[in-house]
Amino acid sequence: MPTREDIIIQNVKPFLPSHARVLEIGAGNGLVAEVLQDATHTEFTLLDVVNYNRSRLPLTVYDGMTLPFEENAFDLVLFIFVLHHNPDPRPLLRQALCVARHGVLVVENDTRGFLKRPLTRLIDSTEFLRRGVPPNYFVKSTDEWLEYFRALPARANLLHTFKIGWYWNNVVLKVERV
Repeated sequence: MPTREDIIIQNVKPFLPSHARVLEIGAGNGLVAEVLQDATHTEFTLLDVVNYNRSRLPLTVYDGMTLPFEENAFDLVLFIFVLHHNPDPRPLLRQALCVARHGVLVVENDTRGFLKRPLTRLIDSTEFLRRGVPPNYFVKSTDEWLEYFRALPARANLLHTFKIGWYWNNVVLKVERV
């Protein structure tokens, strides 16, 4: 049975161009990026506010406020289940769009339903107890994510949908400067 990480890798890999320079923000242990780098011949740089890195990839620890990279320093920026752990990800998204020549890939939950929304927030916020991950500040449907990105202003498109287990519906979105 594939792990959560295996499923993420399988569903993100098709959207990473070969030999691209990719910045993963909120990279956690870095193991997903390490497998993606090997599978796609991309060059990953990891960025996070805490050093949980267990990979061989370079990690930069930053203050969570200002990206320590110049404009267009990367081909793509990647967020994997990160944005909903930030109370207001818009400033971070704007910076990510500046450092990425070809846009930002976002992997997030697609959460709909009267009961599923609060339950998702509760389940996902328990990671704070296990790993110190910030709580889940909000949940959004695919359409709400797309509207959220368009308000930056940015162009946002749905690339792919996938499931992790029976509960988690997820999306891969591409966000680009207008």
